[in-house]
Amino acid sequence: MSEMSKNMKDPANWIKTSPRPGYYKLGGKEVAGYASIDFAMNLVFQCIGLYISYFYTDIFGLKASHVAVLFLVSRFWDLVNDPMMGTICERLSPKRGKYWVYVMWGSIPFGVVAILTYSTPGFSYNMKLVWAAITYNLLNMLYTFIIQPYASAASIMTNDPDERTRMQSIRMTLAQSGGVVCAILLPNLSGFLTRYMTLAQGYMVTTAIMAVVMVIILQWGSHQIVERIPPQPIDPNNKAGIKDIFATIKLGPVFVMLLLFLGVYTISQIQSTMGPYYMKYYADSENMISWFSMILMLASVVGVPSVPYLAKTIKKKNTVILGLALCGIGSLIIYLMPQGSGSLVGMMAGRAVVGLGYGILMGILWSIVTDPIEYSNWKTGHAYGAITLTLVGLGLKFAMVIGGSLPNAVLSSAGYVANEVQTPEVIAAIRNLTALLPFVVAIVTIVIFGVFYKLDEARLLQIQEEIAKRDGRTE
Repeated sequence: MSEMSKNMKDPANWIKTSPRPGYYKLGGKEVAGYASIDFAMNLVFQCIGLYISYFYTDIFGLKASHVAVLFLVSRFWDLVNDPMMGTICERLSPKRGKYWVYVMWGSIPFGVVAILTYSTPGFSYNMKLVWAAITYNLLNMLYTFIIQPYASAASIMTNDPDERTRMQSIRMTLAQSGGVVCAILLPNLSGFLTRYMTLAQGYMVTTAIMAVVMVIILQWGSHQIVERIPPQPIDPNNKAGIKDIFATIKLGPVFVMLLLFLGVYTISQIQSTMGPYYMKYYADSENMISWFSMILMLASVVGVPSVPYLAKTIKKKNTVILGLALCGIGSLIIYLMPQGSGSLVGMMAGRAVVGLGYGILMGILWSIVTDPIEYSNWKTGHAYGAITLTLVGLGLKFAMVIGGSLPNAVLSSAGYVANEVQTPEVIAAIRNLTALLPFVVAIVTIVIFGVFYKLDEARLLQIQEEIAKRDGRTE
């Protein structure tokens, strides 16, 4: 029987990669299923990262200052919602599985709300704001409902760091591929559909198509996940709570990982948010908006597969620093490009360098993010993977504040008016936000991570062995 046809839920088919406890080989179908989930999620979620700000201001007709406030308020809600979701996940123990079931449960609601988010009902302006606030926040809540347990599942599929890196590299290759599909499909198919409907309706129909595909993949992919390492039994008298959230966030590796996620995703979110404005107003090339977004994602797809090799040769920490350095260099190239369509080649080259660095970061970040989970388990005695990942994930959510609210606030204060000739002050703001700010963030993040992150491969192996001994696992 081939590996792909075996029932990997059956422990008899599990293959050890080492005598160490929890070191299992991940099957091909299992890796494909797990990785495909992030491809599907990015079909929809990248629609938010790449185009939602532009959609709200230039298509739905909201003021940039109001969009900035919307994004800011949403991130403050995440401060409550995300830890709450992580805590709920650790307090419950569904019969069918610890983490994977949340992907299955959340897929259809997430798809429906994505379509509503890109819909444009003919409300009054104030009701449009209410509609945007409700749908945008529901979408982010459902994203958290799926993505935190999904990411946590990797920590109980295998303890083998090489297998984790292999799976996460494939996952992020597919995730970035989903971003490429979104970057190309959303603006271009929406534009094509204007032959039959309005541009706003085209955005909604295109999002609906991608949402249907996403739901199908999430349903299939979630059932391929095999949770081999038994989760800790839930003590009914000492369930996970707010005390565990505060105990976890104080741990050094967890907090540094949060800051790393904040830095990496700030670079990504700002460049994604500002890309359409940069092409339309600075490069005078509105027809290149989709290509500017696409080249970032396409270059990242090239970068991700190099991660297993880089992690083995220069180790994981240096791989992170390399990715950040490339993001900084690419941003500097974009900043140095003169205004106008004559600089398109240089702009695209800089964007590709950023994308290459971002791809490396995506591959390595989601590989090392399980390391603070192991550290937290070792330090506190509780295997609260979802809580740890939720706290680390707050870095991503606050990056969305910087990447969403800050650009809109700056553009508004500079005098931005949608679909008009922009003033020199607005043009300068677009240039600085698109390139100079990501460059500075990359440098600061390199310093913080390089100096303060101390979990290397040898230390992690020691921690895993001590956890296994503590828990009585001597496979």
